[in-house]
Amino acid sequence: MKIAIIGAGAAGMTSAYLLNKQHDITIFEKQPTLGGNIRTLNKNVTGVNLDRNLVLDNGVIEFQQDNFPNFHKLMRDLNVNVAQGQTSSELFLADGHYYKSGAGILYHCEGLKERLREIWKILPMLSGYLRFSLAAFKAKPQQLYDRPVSDFLNQDLYAVWFKMLLMYAYSMPYQSIDKFPAEIAIPLLRHSSIFTQWDRIVGGVYTYIEKILEQFEGTIHCQANINSVCRTENGVIITMANGDKLLFDKVVFAVTPDQVLNLLCDANEDEQRRFAAWQGNQIETVIHTDVSFYKHFGVSYYSEFDVFQNDTLNHCGYNAYLNRLYDINPEQYQHYSLAYNLGKQINPEKIIHRQRHQTPLYSVDAVRYRHEVVATNGENHTYHAGAYLGEGLHEGAISSAFAIAKLLGGRNPP
Repeated sequence: MKIAIIGAGAAGMTSAYLLNKQHDITIFEKQPTLGGNIRTLNKNVTGVNLDRNLVLDNGVIEFQQDNFPNFHKLMRDLNVNVAQGQTSSELFLADGHYYKSGAGILYHCEGLKERLREIWKILPMLSGYLRFSLAAFKAKPQQLYDRPVSDFLNQDLYAVWFKMLLMYAYSMPYQSIDKFPAEIAIPLLRHSSIFTQWDRIVGGVYTYIEKILEQFEGTIHCQANINSVCRTENGVIITMANGDKLLFDKVVFAVTPDQVLNLLCDANEDEQRRFAAWQGNQIETVIHTDVSFYKHFGVSYYSEFDVFQNDTLNHCGYNAYLNRLYDINPEQYQHYSLAYNLGKQINPEKIIHRQRHQTPLYSVDAVRYRHEVVATNGENHTYHAGAYLGEGLHEGAISSAFAIAKLLGGRNPP
């Protein structure tokens, strides 16, 4: 069959890989580069003032070791080198106070005295955290549907910390996290503990896209401007902005869900209901070399994922210290970080790269019908893939591609 895949992020490229030798695949990507929100400096991002011996990701970085089974299955199938890592976090408040996570206390304190001091600081959070953990682990999936995460997280300090981690994980403004769907948030928070192991792709995340491209036999159109996608009884007609009409047997939408209705010229009532509540979300992240804003807190240790309360108006951001994540010696190179919404703290002259990301804006209304989307894949020659159909992270994107491959007779990596 001739299959069109619209979108060349994780879901689209994995779908193409798994369907590659079974069908005639054409990929359409509106950006000039492949990878979606995978942005690896010195790979699919070039022309950056960065040592050529380094690769840094301005996007997705790490992957849970125990809860990303299809991701790891794909990496093994592609023969991609994955390294284990340990991650910790610190919470920095606008009033100058800061707190280490359990992993930070366990692994990154200098001696027993500092460890005891940090434990004493977080003791007031523990009762609220334990109540949340008990409620989260007892909650059945159906009890999470149609509920925002604010039903489970109040305004206590531990809850603020968790909401900031959700802000990081899903690239959403902190102010919108209270409305984030509990059915996605609670499972993630359950799986994030002091002993959670995280993996990274050696050589940067785009490495696995390169591996896919080495084997791909289809056609790729970058900077593809699609005017409309229309379905007929016999197949799919994709009309390009220049008027060209391309015929396919099937189409896979591997785009953010807010784009689907804009592309479909003949969306039926069910499709309109399933996708109408989705909105787009654009954020900007930066790679930078500035760690001076830590001095305000009197610390010289930078965690893998630090979250910051910029002011008392709930304007929050994060800083991921890449030297620790990528095992880069700061004495040989510089201090490298990936940051979001820390514009007032970071010296503009120390910014290496800016990246805009387009992600779904998750809400209870938006995810309400995603199970219907999965259940109806294949109707009207149309399929959907994307992280939003799973847990919203990389595993969700790749798992959705595995499901598409199964429906269309593609490969299933062992």
